[in-house]
Amino acid sequence: MSKNISHSYTKFCIAIQQICAVNMHIGNKIRELVKEKGLAVTEFAKKINYSRRNAYVIFSRKSIDTAVLKKIGEVLEYDFFKYYIKEDITSKAEEPAPKYNRQLKDYETKIEALSSEIKYLKEINDLLKEKLKKKK
Repeated sequence: MSKNISHSYTKFCIAIQQICAVNMHIGNKIRELVKEKGLAVTEFAKKINYSRRNAYVIFSRKSIDTAVLKKIGEVLEYDFFKYYIKEDITSKAEEPAPKYNRQLKDYETKIEALSSEIKYLKEINDLLKEKLKKKK
């Protein structure tokens, strides 16, 4: 698979994940994980400092406060936020577009030229200072 096709496919997969996360019922996912972990609802509720009744309210919620979701994630040892992150920017580092590479090279060349000019002007400045000292 070429790099462009692979990159496009990756972006497509991320878009699909985002759509699924937006349409996902977080309460159902939490209930599912509580069941998978073999926790009783009462036990789960105690671990998140909620009543059993409020645990069922959480299960019925399509969305949930991030602080509560963080606590639930810690208790269930699960990262719920992965459903909401647009893209893992640490997973890939893209090369800058050729246009920007060219601009970057141009700026680097200009910086080198300006640095040389500054060095030259400092030398002239030093010579002028010496001349002034000799006149005094």
